[in-house]
Amino acid sequence: MAKQGISTGAAPNDGTGDTLLNATLKINANFNDIYDKFGDGTNLVSFVSFASTAGYSTNAGIASTSVLAGTASSVTGDISINTTGVITSQFANFTEGMIIQESGTPVDTTIAVGFAKTIFRIKDGFVGIGTSLPTSQLQVTSYSNERPTIHAVPKSSGHGLQVSDEVGTDDTAFVITSSGKVGLGSTAPTSKLVVSGDAELIGVTTHTGMSHLNGSITEKVVNNFNTTLTAIGGTLTVDVNQGTVLLGGLTTSVSTWSFINVPTLNSKATTVTFINDAGQSSTYGDACSVNGSPIAGGIRWVGGNPPPATNQEDILSFSIVRDGTGLTRVYCSSSLNIS
Repeated sequence: MAKQGISTGAAPNDGTGDTLLNATLKINANFNDIYDKFGDGTNLVSFVSFASTAGYSTNAGIASTSVLAGTASSVTGDISINTTGVITSQFANFTEGMIIQESGTPVDTTIAVGFAKTIFRIKDGFVGIGTSLPTSQLQVTSYSNERPTIHAVPKSSGHGLQVSDEVGTDDTAFVITSSGKVGLGSTAPTSKLVVSGDAELIGVTTHTGMSHLNGSITEKVVNNFNTTLTAIGGTLTVDVNQGTVLLGGLTTSVSTWSFINVPTLNSKATTVTFINDAGQSSTYGDACSVNGSPIAGGIRWVGGNPPPATNQEDILSFSIVRDGTGLTRVYCSSSLNIS
C-alpha cells in the first residue's frame, strides 16, 4: 500500500482538508500496513537491525509481502553493507536459520524459498556453503561433479592456511605456507611436506626420488614370539596388510608360503621377515603364491635350496619383487639356529 498523507487544507478551517475521521483512518491504515509488513498484524517482529542506515542499500527493495520469522522473503536487487554500517541478525527468530541463495528455479524443495542454489546457510549452529542442509559444523558442497575448492589467499608472505589446536602445547596442527609448503606440527616447513612428530602410514605408499632419514623406520610386528603357528594343509599364510614382521613358533612343517594383500604395483618390492621360535625342528618348502597366484619356480633361496629348520630361532627374510612388466619373484635369505 502506498503511504496515505493527511490533507491539512490551504488555511485553518477553510474546509478543504481531510475531516478528523478521514485523517485518523489514514493514520490507522498506515500503521496497519507497517504491522502487516513487519509483524503479524498486531505485533512487530524484530529480526534484523541496522546500527547505521548509511550502511544499507537496496536497488529494488524487499519483494516479499512478509518478513515474519521463518517465512520466505527475497531481495530482487543488491544488498550492500559498507564499513559504516552494521547488520545484526537474531537467528533465534528464524525457524530455518539464515539462508543466502541465488535466484532461479528451486532445487531444494525442502526449503520454501524461491531460489535455486544455496550459497550460504546457517542452521542449528551448522554452516553450509553450497548446501542448504549442512550436517557438520562446516560443510562445503560443489554444485557440479567437480570437487569443491577452497582458496586461502594470504595478504602477505605469511601462512596461506593454518589450523591450530588450542588444547595442549601443540598450537599448530596444520600449516600451508604462501609458497605451498605443508607443515604438520611445524609452523615453518622448509620442504613440500614437513612432519614434526610421529607419523603412521597405512596402505601402499609410493615414493619417487631421494629420501633423507634423520631417524629410524619401524615395521609393524604381528603376533608374539610364543604365538603358535600352524601351516594348514602345509600352507602358511602371511597377510602383509597386517604387518611385515611375523612372529611365532611353527608346530608343523611348511610346504607352501602364501603371501596375501601384497601391493600389486609394478617395479616395486615388499620385504617380509619371519622369525620362527618353534622349539622343534620343521621343514621349509619352496612352493609359493602371491595374492593367490602361484609363483613359477617357487621361493628362490640363497644357496639354491630351502634351509634346514632348527629347534632354535630361525629368521627368514623374504623379498617379493615385481618388475616393470608385472613378473613377480620371491627371494629368501636365512639366519638359522639362533640362540
